[in-house]
Amino acid sequence: MIVLFGGSFDPVHIGHIVVARDVREKLGAEKVVFIPACRTPLKETHSASPEDRLNMVRLAVEDRDGFEVEDYEVKKGGVSYTVETLEYLKDRLPGRPAFLLGADSMLRFHLWKEPERVLDMADLIVVDREGLLEKVRDYIRSRFPMLKEGKNLFFVKTRRVDVSATEIRRRVREGLSIYCLVPEPVERYILERGLYR
Repeated sequence: MIVLFGGSFDPVHIGHIVVARDVREKLGAEKVVFIPACRTPLKETHSASPEDRLNMVRLAVEDRDGFEVEDYEVKKGGVSYTVETLEYLKDRLPGRPAFLLGADSMLRFHLWKEPERVLDMADLIVVDREGLLEKVRDYIRSRFPMLKEGKNLFFVKTRRVDVSATEIRRRVREGLSIYCLVPEPVERYILERGLYR
């Protein structure tokens, strides 16, 4: 199984790495492919440029076994839609991928562009860190009954790492340390480039 992990990664942080590692280990996935969005449709703005966010993800996962980065969405430019990325990747991947998303994102899945086509091309892995599992199950039963747990839908409980990109950006703005919140090469990149100030 190849897991696709999309997001703004503004910036990528330890929480992203831990979730990716836990999912890979628990599902026995071959690899996790991080896909930084150029512009996410359901978020207003990004603080760092798409290129800076892509570079930070590359730094975060370099030399980490089982992690890769796909730059398609940044190179394509514009708004990043999962359905278009899956269309691009479908002939480039061996077999059917699984798309990783948080329980909070799953509850907004009906707002995604062509969610049924997304489900035609990929399984879903829902990470439950917020205790939303029952709410997500009810949502799926009512809106996406074609999803069947253990077949094309997987729930993974991961450890909670209480860190957010919002907090990291705020700490940088306030001149506080982000040591241990992001991988060291990402911390250096943020400081050297003067991001989030």
